[in-house]
Amino acid sequence: MHDIDSHEFTTTSDIGQQPAARRQKETRYVPAGILPQSLREYSNGFSPAGVSERKVNDATRGKNNSVSMKITVLTSTFPKISETFVLHHVTGMLDRQVDVRVIAWGSEEEAFSNAEIEGYDLRVRTHQFYRKKKFLQRLGGLPGLLRRNIRRDRYPVLRSLNPLLFGRPAMNLKTPYLADAFAKVGRTDILHCHFGPNGVIGSYFKKLGLCKRLVVTFHGYDVSRVLKKPRHVHKYDEIFEHADLILPVSDHWRKELINLGAPADRTIVHRMGINPDYFMYRERQPHDRPLRIATTARFTEKKGLDYAVKAVAKAVEKFPDLRVHYDMIGDGPMRPEVEELIAEHGLGDRITLHGAITLDEVRVLLEKADVFLLPSVTASDGDKEGVPVSLMEAMAIGMPVISTWHSGIPELIEDGVSGCLVPERDVDALADRIGWMSENRGEWARMGRAGRKKVEEEFNLERLHDQLVALYREIS
Repeated sequence: MHDIDSHEFTTTSDIGQQPAARRQKETRYVPAGILPQSLREYSNGFSPAGVSERKVNDATRGKNNSVSMKITVLTSTFPKISETFVLHHVTGMLDRQVDVRVIAWGSEEEAFSNAEIEGYDLRVRTHQFYRKKKFLQRLGGLPGLLRRNIRRDRYPVLRSLNPLLFGRPAMNLKTPYLADAFAKVGRTDILHCHFGPNGVIGSYFKKLGLCKRLVVTFHGYDVSRVLKKPRHVHKYDEIFEHADLILPVSDHWRKELINLGAPADRTIVHRMGINPDYFMYRERQPHDRPLRIATTARFTEKKGLDYAVKAVAKAVEKFPDLRVHYDMIGDGPMRPEVEELIAEHGLGDRITLHGAITLDEVRVLLEKADVFLLPSVTASDGDKEGVPVSLMEAMAIGMPVISTWHSGIPELIEDGVSGCLVPERDVDALADRIGWMSENRGEWARMGRAGRKKVEEEFNLERLHDQLVALYREIS
C-alpha cells in the first residue's frame, strides 16, 4: 500500500495567508502557459480577425456536445498560475456543458483573478481537503467526524478505516479525512486526477465507491522521479489496477508507464495543448540586426538555462561574426548560478536577465525575438519535462525553436523542420545551432510555418478537449 505523506495538510487559515509583498511578486512571474493577452489575438490567415476569447467560449458552450455526467477533477493546487493545463481542462469541460467540480489541496488566491476564468464560478465549484496535521489531532477529531458522517448516511468514511484495503494511510487515520472531504463533493461519475500521487488517492475513492470511473493524467515529473528511486517502483500499482484510463501526456511517458506495469490497453496518450487561435502568428523575416534569442521559463535545473548561457558564450567564440542578444525572462532558484555564469563569461552586454516582469513587457520582448531557446535536461533528482507549453506557444507565434532530445519534446519539435534538437547538456551542439540560426535567417519563416502547423494539428486545445469528452463517453 502507498502512503500519502508527500501531500501537505491544508487548513482554511493556510489559504491566502501569504505576505502581501510575496503575493505581489508572484503575480509578476512569467508562468509557462500564459502569454500576454495581446499575443492571443486572431491573425488573418489562421482565424477570423476580431473574435474575442470570451465570444469563442460563449459560442462553444452552445454546441450540442454536452455530456450528461458529473466529473470531479482532483489536483494538488487549484487554480495555480503555473498549471494552466488543469485550469484549461476544467474550463474546457464547462464549455462543453459537462458538470465539473474540483477538489484540491490548496489554491493560489491571485489565480482566481485570471481573466481566463471569468464567468465560470470556479470558487463555487472548488473544494479543498482540510485535514488535521498531526496524528493526535486526527485521532481527537475522529469521533466527531464519524458521528457526522453516520448521521448523514455517509458510510464510505467508515470503510476508509480498513487497513486491509488502505494500509498505512488508514492506520495513520488519513483516509477518513480524505473520504470525508470527498464525500462533501458527492458521488461522481468520473474522477479525473492530475499527477500520479493524486491518482493513488483517487484509487482509494474508487474502492470506497465514491466514483464510478477513475482517470489519471501523468505529466512527467510524477513518473521520472519514481523511476529515479527503485524503492518506489510499485508506487502506482493501485492506479494500474483500478484506473479505467491512464493518460500520459506523451508517447515517451506512455512507454515508461507500461514498463512500470501500466496496462497497455488502458494507457492512452492524451496531450496537453494550447489554443493556437489565441496567438498572433508572425513570420520571422531575415534582417541584418543582431540575432535575438528569448527564453521564458522558471529558473530550475530541468530548464537547462545554465547550458543556454554556456552555449551563447561558446557560439560567440566559435562564430567571430556572430552578433547576438539573449533575453532570459523569469525567475527561480537557479538565478544566482545563471548570474555567475554570465559574469564569468563576460556576457553582460549580450544577455539580459529580466526576472519577473509584467506580461506587457514579455509581449514586447517576444515580438522582438527571432528564435526561442529551451535546452531542457533531466534534473539530478530525476525531474523531467512533459512537453513544455512555452515551446508550443513560441511555435504558435511563428518562432523557430532550439531545444533538446528530452522527454516528449521530440514529439513536438521535428529536428530541421520546425526547429533544432540537440542532445542534453551538449554545449557545443547548442552553440552550433545558435550559429546556424544566425547564418541561415532565410529558414526562419519556413520553420515558423511548420511549427505553427504542428501546434494547430496535434496540440490544439479545443480538439484535445473534444477527444477527452469522447474518452469519457467510452468509459461511462
